[in-house]
Amino acid sequence: MTMLFPTDWREAMQTEVSPAIDDAFGECVWVTPVEPGKPNFPAVPCPDRKVRVRAVYVAKATAVAFGEGRRMGNHDAYPLVSTRKPVFSFGYGVLPWPLTQGCRIARDNGEVFEVTDPRPDSVSRVEVDVVQLGRQKDDYYGNG
Repeated sequence: MTMLFPTDWREAMQTEVSPAIDDAFGECVWVTPVEPGKPNFPAVPCPDRKVRVRAVYVAKATAVAFGEGRRMGNHDAYPLVSTRKPVFSFGYGVLPWPLTQGCRIARDNGEVFEVTDPRPDSVSRVEVDVVQLGRQKDDYYGNG
């Protein structure tokens, strides 16, 4: 009788499934760690420690309330604006240091993001909420 799941399911997810996700949907990105800042000061990027790894990038569509709302019966109605919520996903162990708030992620098209909330999925990947800082115009990340 064959087993539907391997004996160590979590290990199989980390060694077989996560790399397959990166191969199918991933792209190479630059990740720059940060040194913690002083209280009330931002963290300082360490460009000499940046590494190139594969990650999955998704810009999920979302709607946000914008402007002042109006009372319509028992409900408040707000104008909605469509936007996107950028998210990166990394496999466990692809980075040589822990991913923390403030780290920078740069795509090859020049878009630069700052990590706001890294969350392990408890199985094989780390999902990372980010905010976009802009586009890099120089050759800082090797993208001409």
